[in-house]
Amino acid sequence: MDDMKYFAIEGHANTDFEAIHLCAQKLKEEGYVTDQFESNCINREKEYPTGLPTVVPVAMPHSEASGVVKNAICMLKLDKPVCFRRMDDETEEISAKMVFNLALTDSSHMEILQHLMGLFADTDKMQDLYDTDVVNLPEKLAAYIKQGQESE
Repeated sequence: MDDMKYFAIEGHANTDFEAIHLCAQKLKEEGYVTDQFESNCINREKEYPTGLPTVVPVAMPHSEASGVVKNAICMLKLDKPVCFRRMDDETEEISAKMVFNLALTDSSHMEILQHLMGLFADTDKMQDLYDTDVVNLPEKLAAYIKQGQESE
């Protein structure tokens, strides 16, 4: 996705919804989403949890395309893990260290999700992302996703 923009922030959240708020706020400041985006993501997270029990636990909140102005991903590196309900079993929780808030138009949705799932399964790359300084994260995340697209 050449038209994809990547953002990375660090922060503290006490709940999954606070974590989503931090990402949505950044995406809105940058002009990639509207006011509606944050509540769309939170409402969707209530219905369809996005916590993934990968080696480095992550969550991938997103919403339908309404509220999205342009394609972007905001990665939040948390100072301490936050509980998200699991995607595959919503009675269980994972402690997410990183949150990838996806702002996607419909056309790119499935493709990006597939590349991210591949990335989340790669322990070395995920640990590398977590250990990378937030200033260099957007570039590194973009490179990893691009690698995933090229290996198809």
